[in-house]
Amino acid sequence: MRIARVTAGLTQKQLAHRAGVSQSIVSLAEAGHPGISLEVRCLLAAAAGHEVGIKLYPKRSIPLRDSGQLAIANVIAGRLHERWRCRLEVPTGPGLLQAADMVVDTADEVVQIEIERAVVDFQAQWRAAALKRQTLSEGERRPVRLVLAVPRTDATRALIQGQSELLSRTLSVPSRTIWRALRTGSPVNGDGLLLVH
Repeated sequence: MRIARVTAGLTQKQLAHRAGVSQSIVSLAEAGHPGISLEVRCLLAAAAGHEVGIKLYPKRSIPLRDSGQLAIANVIAGRLHERWRCRLEVPTGPGLLQAADMVVDTADEVVQIEIERAVVDFQAQWRAAALKRQTLSEGERRPVRLVLAVPRTDATRALIQGQSELLSRTLSVPSRTIWRALRTGSPVNGDGLLLVH
């Protein structure tokens, strides 16, 4: 909620006025207070130019959401240089039920790898991953890079060709460069899209 408000260029007081609630309600909603109703959260989101979406996350940790993700994670892990430390399902903050699919790190940087079996809604998938990265990077002294790992398919190649300008702005490091960094233990130095086959 705070990110939506700040992105919209609003103060808590301005958002509260737009949504017809008090500033203290905005503050509680941004702090994740469980007493704020879904209806109020939707009002606040709409007042900030967003909409609320609901996702379900398992309470008990499982290695990854499905075998397809696990297969992609195994391919990546199998090609990592020994300098990279690899962890799966890394919590992205205290008390959260969200986790980064895969985190690899060296003394130089942290790379959060979000594994998507298909690119369905690139902007939504990127936004969700970026929110996890923001939480993961709090208190981190090394840069935290974000990599979306997707299967190398005709559909993915068509997406890349069709959205090359957007992808070059948000995911500027090419797949080939990411693979080279992962194989050699050198820094990735940016965010990117990793094609896995």
